[in-house]
Amino acid sequence: MAAKRKLGRPPPPAAAAPAAPKAKAKAKAKEDDAEGLFSSRSFADLGLHPTLCAHLQDKMGFQGPTRIQAQAIPVAMSGQHLLVKAATGTGKTLAYLAPIVHLLQMREPRVERTHGTFALVIVPTRELCLQVYGIAQQLVHRFHWLVPGYVMGGESRSKEKARLRKGISILIATPGRLLDHLQHTSSFVYSNLRWIVFDEADSILELGFGKAVEDILGLLGSRNDASDENKSKTDPMQRQNLLLSATLNEKVNRLANISLKNPVMIGLDEQNKPSERSSALGKKHTSLLSDDEDEMPKKHNNVVEPAVDDFKLPAQLVQRYVKVSCGSRLAVLLTILKSQFERQVSQKVVVFMSTCDAVDFHHTVLSQLEWSRGLALDTDKKQKFLGCKVFRLHGNMDQEDRKKSYLGFSSEKSAILVCTDVAARGLDIPKVRCIIQYDSPGEASEYVHRVGRTARIGEKGEALLFLQPVELDYLKDLELHGVSLTEYPFQKVLDGFPVNGEKPLKRKPISLDMHPWILSVQRTLENYVASEATTNKLARDAFCSWLRAYTAHRGELKKIFMVKKLHLGHVARSFGLKEQPSLVGRSHQVQLKKRKKEQKREGQGPTKRRKFPTKK
Repeated sequence: MAAKRKLGRPPPPAAAAPAAPKAKAKAKAKEDDAEGLFSSRSFADLGLHPTLCAHLQDKMGFQGPTRIQAQAIPVAMSGQHLLVKAATGTGKTLAYLAPIVHLLQMREPRVERTHGTFALVIVPTRELCLQVYGIAQQLVHRFHWLVPGYVMGGESRSKEKARLRKGISILIATPGRLLDHLQHTSSFVYSNLRWIVFDEADSILELGFGKAVEDILGLLGSRNDASDENKSKTDPMQRQNLLLSATLNEKVNRLANISLKNPVMIGLDEQNKPSERSSALGKKHTSLLSDDEDEMPKKHNNVVEPAVDDFKLPAQLVQRYVKVSCGSRLAVLLTILKSQFERQVSQKVVVFMSTCDAVDFHHTVLSQLEWSRGLALDTDKKQKFLGCKVFRLHGNMDQEDRKKSYLGFSSEKSAILVCTDVAARGLDIPKVRCIIQYDSPGEASEYVHRVGRTARIGEKGEALLFLQPVELDYLKDLELHGVSLTEYPFQKVLDGFPVNGEKPLKRKPISLDMHPWILSVQRTLENYVASEATTNKLARDAFCSWLRAYTAHRGELKKIFMVKKLHLGHVARSFGLKEQPSLVGRSHQVQLKKRKKEQKREGQGPTKRRKFPTKK
């Protein structure tokens, strides 16, 4: 038996799982480069199984752990609860999957499918669910008896039930579908559940899954305020919960309070770390649904002090903004994209929009718009304005279309993804060079999630934020969180495009709105939208939904993003419309007045009501 263990079978857990107390974790963290992304240690130094270490390096291409992984993996292997705050693109997924796979493959007796689920990973979106599942599949390649799987909205429930009946060792799930199976799938075996991981916890709660998370924890018996009697029935073995987030706020704080017990905290600034006494979690129930102060845990019970969060973004990320008047926004977007791909053909760009309708319209324009070189639009042969593939991604798409779009964009070398914030939640799409936030994200935390799709794991990246002149105060809001942007040199970009078919060396400064190139692109857009009935309807729907989203900003941001400051005719131009569409919700009286004016213009009097004689 001993010989077998030396050759292939790992030693029992008690002999191999290293203890990593808080003091030891802090001491090891000091060995890492304070500024660099990667740790000086190897995966083997962290205590991972040699087979897993070799697989990480030879098959998955990881030469060494990041600093976050080097700090988190030993703690996760020690069995302690863990709270990790780290910037996007620092390797949080591997920080929890690697120790889970390590401990599961060492388990005696060997894990079988009939044992059910041992590890549960809860993620906010379907795309992230597929991504984490893909990484888990790669990690267990050398340990064939470990079976990863996923359940998520949009998939067939019957097929998911069949997979759960067979048994899934590591289950990745979105909150809504997981709760559904916990309540209605009797064949779902989770009596051996050891780990619950909340990946992108801030996004889970921002998307409104707070109630579902509370119900899940209640069913699994993993609430800190659950009675000991209930815990003994539902939690026969030691449970370890891990919470990972790019940002920390009040709701994440509450989730930590009800799910973590004396956690080791990684990635928190010293000013945000409570004392040993204050880190003890209270037993009082806290809600993930309300922002009322009455439901907030008391200050001495908080895991994290609620304060203005200073977001940490990769040093290699270049962050800029471009000031654009409303009517020229789409023409400027097309110009910047054209400049990007002419400068470097092989690259990926993600463009964030505020609504699903806006995504559909802009996807159509970016993928189908044709034009002629120069300003003589009618004489030259037309060609595609952008020569690369364009994908779209938003929550109203069918699951199959979402999966196809996500996988298609991931596999392309040169492409554009037009999307809503559904793509801002933890996705690790390779080789994304630039993030364009065409519509402002609103909350500063959402800005962090969006730009986190680029400059990942040490690679370079750019982020560009579109702002109208009346929205420039938004930069001050970002600065409160330590995010500073410089202005994008758009005039230099314009100078690189032809005017009257030529690129003059010098010319007098021209305002952006009156620049011949912008006027040419805008005219092409308006002609295209007017000539295509389907595109025209998409533009009108996008216009209305964009206005609704613009009025939905919360708190102090309402003073910055005010519809009253906008010229709706110029907003219509930004959707390629020559005139403002009728707004949804216009009163019947306004429609009636319009009808009367039309009748009067045609020489007809308004229809008079018929008078009936009154009874005497």
